[in-house]
Amino acid sequence: MMRNYPRLFSSIALATVLMSTSCLFDSRDANPPKVGTGGGCILDTSERPFTCITKAIENGNDADYERSISENFVFIPTPTDANDEAFVGKPVYQNWTKDVEMQVLRKLLDDTSYTKVDFGALTPLQNENTFVQYSVSYSLRTVENAAPTDTLTWKAVAQIDVRLENGNWRLTKWDEQQTVEGFRTWGYLRGIKRLSLLP
Repeated sequence: MMRNYPRLFSSIALATVLMSTSCLFDSRDANPPKVGTGGGCILDTSERPFTCITKAIENGNDADYERSISENFVFIPTPTDANDEAFVGKPVYQNWTKDVEMQVLRKLLDDTSYTKVDFGALTPLQNENTFVQYSVSYSLRTVENAAPTDTLTWKAVAQIDVRLENGNWRLTKWDEQQTVEGFRTWGYLRGIKRLSLLP
């Protein structure tokens, strides 16, 4: 029996060391979600993409935004934005694809400490089995990381097309139709962000 004591003492000593070293590290809260993670918002109705985009913008997470727009997504600015002096001679709005939209969105999320969009009441202009066209009076509020850090509001009326693709409703076209007096459009903000990404 005496021969087993050294083994027993060794086991107790090892357990004591392990327990004491595990206390050297403080616990910490989990990190917030990162851009590009998560996702999985259900797109089972023509209105759901707007809900998913709203949550994605508010959470600063692009995954559900990306899920909510079609691979064939296009963006069309107002003529006022397209001809703005800030964009003269620059291909800011040319070849606007889903990839461009996501690059611009990620730039927006990187540059802001706060983003929130409100699509208001969705007014159907066309309503078919697999296609709905909405008139949308949206409002986007942002707070930039860089000074000045005032809350900015962007507003316009857009015509947004949503189509059923492989069982999921997705935005296929965002066509800015009308400016709101006293406000710049989200399309103008898109142009500013893309301009900063151009070589």
